[in-house]
Amino acid sequence: MTSSPKQSNACGICLAPGDSVNHLDHLAPLAYIMGMPLVVDVEFLTGVMETYYPQVKMLYIDHHAKILEYFAHNHNLLFVSSANYRKDLSPLFEVIFRKQMKFWYCPHGNSDKSIETFKDQHYFFTYGPIMEERLQESGIFDTALGHVRTGNYRYPFYEEHATFYDNLVEKEVFSLFTKKQKVLLYAPTWQDLEHSSSFTDVGLAVPKQLPDHYNLIIKLHPWLIHYKPGYVAHLEEKYRDVDNVVVLSQYPLVLPLLKRTDIYLGDFSSIGYDFLYYNRPMFFFEGSQWKKPKDYSSYLHQCGTVVPSTSYDKIFSFIESNLEAQEPLKSIRTDIYERAFGKQRSFDEIREGVFETLSQHSAVK
Repeated sequence: MTSSPKQSNACGICLAPGDSVNHLDHLAPLAYIMGMPLVVDVEFLTGVMETYYPQVKMLYIDHHAKILEYFAHNHNLLFVSSANYRKDLSPLFEVIFRKQMKFWYCPHGNSDKSIETFKDQHYFFTYGPIMEERLQESGIFDTALGHVRTGNYRYPFYEEHATFYDNLVEKEVFSLFTKKQKVLLYAPTWQDLEHSSSFTDVGLAVPKQLPDHYNLIIKLHPWLIHYKPGYVAHLEEKYRDVDNVVVLSQYPLVLPLLKRTDIYLGDFSSIGYDFLYYNRPMFFFEGSQWKKPKDYSSYLHQCGTVVPSTSYDKIFSFIESNLEAQEPLKSIRTDIYERAFGKQRSFDEIREGVFETLSQHSAVK
């Protein structure tokens, strides 16, 4: 069970990083749970927040200097999802405002990518055992003043507001399909330092090869529009009026889409871990440029089937011929979901964990 958030400015304030739409689906529920405002500094995000997260109090401050001044005079703790904010902003608070600001890092997704983002943070959230084990192995876990496990906090937030979100995605996404038939969702990540994205390999092939008896949602990582603007523009234009394809290039919502997805197609996006909750067939592409930096870098892929590059010219025949082979993977998906997110925690437990951690280390005076 969840409970309504209590306003508590003493716990800090939440800052969204630039125009990162994808971070909002992680930060907004946390701001809601903690009863604190979420600050945005890009006008575009004000519309996104009003449309998709009306439950959360938003502050729009259009100048970085004003943001720092506001924080320095009103708060002691910043909840952030950008790993470099502590390193970049701490000196400014110290030099300009003589302020020792504390930072709480909020990971924006559970994936098999690098955990270096947790380095040099005062506090951080973790999802569950898998993340904590990797942080322990890397030596990062004990470098922070404290941490709080959240479990899959986004799901109960979605569940609490399911009617609102289900109606929204019906209007904006599913109503665009002319037929009610099986839904596939292709969610490629961006081309990060590990070259994790499959977008340049199969991003155009997936919709081109799509059979008529499937509906396809292409949910792009929002940063792909910056890294591959030509590809994104081509997709949006070519499939704008196609009856069984919807392209989402800057769409924040995840769980209400996954709820109605029958088959997941991905690479290394954290959305793959989100989809484990629904325990349905999963297929993965390992892009030709991918660098496998860690042994666990493709850990999630045991929950589905990797499409070999030799089948990129016949993607859907490969998928259909391997659907039955997915049945034994249900128990694996259940196990990894439980290890990824652990036991579900209530909103009260998360809040109390934060306050207890801060009290132990006297972070908030």
